[in-house]
Amino acid sequence: MYYNMSSDNQANLILDLYKIYDSHRDSRLWFLDELNANSYKEYHEKYYGTSKERSHFIAVCGFFELSGTLISHGLITPDIYFDIFNPSPFWHKAKPIVDGMRETRPQIYENFEKLVEKRSNWKKKNQKI
Repeated sequence: MYYNMSSDNQANLILDLYKIYDSHRDSRLWFLDELNANSYKEYHEKYYGTSKERSHFIAVCGFFELSGTLISHGLITPDIYFDIFNPSPFWHKAKPIVDGMRETRPQIYENFEKLVEKRSNWKKKNQKI
């Protein structure tokens, strides 16, 4: 794949991404430790009226959607990105909710989903034997 940015620019972009990631620590912790919904309907019933939890969900999914977009457009190499970030546990919790969201918004968080697929492929290629 052709990467559109120099190493210095990629480094700056990954540092900026890490700042965003780190600034949403509470959202990440809520997502992994407290989010408990097996469908969009359940998510909507439990969290939709509470702006704090809804904001946490959007912050985490939005971060990984942005990341997926940047990788898809060749602005960050998967090696750099996946050495730092692992979207898989977040997608595992988000997927049943996102599947329900897609009934009315078919492409929502598609780059997040593709990011997880890319990480899976990257992990297979980079496993130590």
